[in-house]
Amino acid sequence: MITLESKEVREQLNRWIEDGQQQLAVVLRVMQDYDRFRESLESSERENERLRGLVYENEKLHNRLETAERECVLLREEGNRLRGETERNTKEREEIADWLSSTINEALLRLRPQQA
Repeated sequence: MITLESKEVREQLNRWIEDGQQQLAVVLRVMQDYDRFRESLESSERENERLRGLVYENEKLHNRLETAERECVLLREEGNRLRGETERNTKEREEIADWLSSTINEALLRLRPQQA
């Protein structure tokens, strides 16, 4: 009877050992997966930080672009205003030159001796 029980105990121990080995293999795979996932997470976090930096730089550049576009509009408006002013000044100068020419011509005609 003892031998039958000890044979059953041995068989049960062997099954436990085999089951334990299989479970250890599963535990090792789980630990390896955990390490892989943790490394992947750390890599993703580093990439996320890098992307946050790029987003920040992009926002700064976007703000600078908007400022430059507003300045460009103001400069165009100022250029148009100055062109208009230059055109008015040129027209006034031409009108004054025409008036002076006609006034001097009239004065010269009066100052010339009259021919009989």
